[in-house]
Amino acid sequence: MSKGSIHDFKLYKDTCPYWLPDNAKLLADSGYQGIAKLHEQSFTPFKKPHGGQLLELCKQANQYLAKFRIMVEHKIGLIKRFKIVAHKYRNRRQRYDLRMKLFASIVNFELGL
Repeated sequence: MSKGSIHDFKLYKDTCPYWLPDNAKLLADSGYQGIAKLHEQSFTPFKKPHGGQLLELCKQANQYLAKFRIMVEHKIGLIKRFKIVAHKYRNRRQRYDLRMKLFASIVNFELGL
């Protein structure tokens, strides 16, 4: 959590490379272009070249990546049902991580994970 508005990739660059294991795999959206320079096991969608077309293999890879990412996006949506997460957080910052873990645990319990 950070104070104010900040882009997700900037937040990642400032925090994650220091605690993320090297063997972890990252599935990211196109907003994370350039993440491969920081983390080898990262996968972002292929972009269409300017004035060209994507190869069929690249399109299939993008669809495969999207299938995995949509599951994560749906879980984020379930967590946002807790309005404390969907709106501006106004409680003590030191308890934010604890509350997020609690909400994630509830969602995982409901999904049987």
